[in-house]
Amino acid sequence: MLQTEEQLMTITTPLFETQNPRVHPLTEGTPPPVSERLIRALEAHIAAEADDLAHSRRLAETTTDSAVNVLLELIVEDAQRHEALLNRMVARLRGEVEVTESPNALPVPGLDAFAGAPETVATLRTLIRNEQEGARYLRHLARQDAELYEGFFGILLDTFARDGEKHVHLLRYLLRHTESQ
Repeated sequence: MLQTEEQLMTITTPLFETQNPRVHPLTEGTPPPVSERLIRALEAHIAAEADDLAHSRRLAETTTDSAVNVLLELIVEDAQRHEALLNRMVARLRGEVEVTESPNALPVPGLDAFAGAPETVATLRTLIRNEQEGARYLRHLARQDAELYEGFFGILLDTFARDGEKHVHLLRYLLRHTESQ
């Protein structure tokens, strides 16, 4: 549809990360330093995940089905591990902002993480390949027997495959870190 001059309208969209008070309501539109912004974002995520964790626990208490509890336990265990790591990440960032050291802060890899271990790169590559193959195989089994026990085994196998993919992601980071030394 062609617009006449009278029908023209101007759309203005604020640029991403500019002084928009809706993006940064607590800083009067000025973006905070990366560490402070990340600390606030991680703390908000920790609070949201803690709320979800409480709901998952309450849900587990309402069922007598042990299979359902297995799934909820997986969720609770992941959420607990995430909360612990996120809190350590926040401690690390806070330590940098406040120039203090916390014994709970998450350490970051050093430059010589695998010094003196020449077989490290080969081992990491082998682990990556094994995790990839394992994930593919588990995903194949999950599809092959997708309806077994109304999909219960399939969802577990698929979850394990995703864990394997997560391991590949972490191992690739270690490989890049090791090769850059």
